[in-house]
Amino acid sequence: MFAPRTIDEIKDDIRSRVGKRAPFLHAEKDEAEQALANLDSIESEKWAAAWGGIDNWKEERLTFAEAFVREGWGCFVIDSPGTGECPMPASPDAHRVHSAALDYLVKRREVDPKRIAVVGASFGGYWANKMAHVEHERLRAAVNWGGGIHYFFQPEWQEKSRNAPSYLFDLIEARANLFGKKTFEELIAVMPALSLKTQGWLDRPCAPMLLVNGKEDKQVPLEDFYLLLEHGEPKAMRLFSGGHMGATPDIFKTVLTWLHSKLD
Repeated sequence: MFAPRTIDEIKDDIRSRVGKRAPFLHAEKDEAEQALANLDSIESEKWAAAWGGIDNWKEERLTFAEAFVREGWGCFVIDSPGTGECPMPASPDAHRVHSAALDYLVKRREVDPKRIAVVGASFGGYWANKMAHVEHERLRAAVNWGGGIHYFFQPEWQEKSRNAPSYLFDLIEARANLFGKKTFEELIAVMPALSLKTQGWLDRPCAPMLLVNGKEDKQVPLEDFYLLLEHGEPKAMRLFSGGHMGATPDIFKTVLTWLHSKLD
C-alpha cells in the first residue's frame, strides 16, 4: 500500500513531468511554476482554477486519435462508459455503447468492415479487451494498452493502489466517478462485477489481441495480463519501461506495427 503524498511531493512530481510525461507533456516550465506557486492544498477547485489560467501551451498536442490519423489511419473515437459525453456509467453491460458504434461503422461506405480494430488505453483497454471477446467475429484486432481485467476490480487491489504515486491525487475519486459513485466503499461494492473472469469471458473466442503496458505499473496489476495469457486463445504481449501506460514512444510504434500486421 502506498502512503498519501504531501503537497510538496506532488509538486515535485509535476516538475519532473513537465515537458516529459503525461499529463504535463505539453506544459511550459515557467507557466507550470506559476500555477504551482499559487497552490497550497490539493483541493480540486483550487487546482482547476490554477491550471485553468494557463493557456499558452505548446501547439503540438496530439490526441490519441490524432496520432493515429497522422499515421494514415481512419479513426472513430467514442468516450468510454463513465467518461466524457458517454451516456452510460461503467457497468457490466456498458460495452453496448461500443457495439452500437461498431454497428454504425460497418454500414459506412468508406469503411471496410473486414478491417476494423479497436484500441483502448488505460480503462479503455478494459473495454477493448471485452470487445475483443464480445465482437470477436467483427473485429480483426484489439489492443489493450494498460487496462485491467480481473484483479484490478477487486477490493484488495483498490485498497493497495489508492495512493499510487503515478497518479497525482484523488485516484479513488476519479475511479468512483466512472461508476457514478463518490466514496471508496461505494466503489468497491460495484467494481468486482466488471471482472471479465467473473463474467466468464476469458475462455471464450476472441479477436487477435495485443497487450502493452509499463512494467512498473502501480495503478493496474500486471497479474491481469498474465491471467489473460493463461486463458483462451494465444495473445501477444510486450512490456516496456515505466509505470502505467509506459514511458516510451516505442509503445505507440509497437502498436502501429502490430496493427499493420493484422489489418494490411
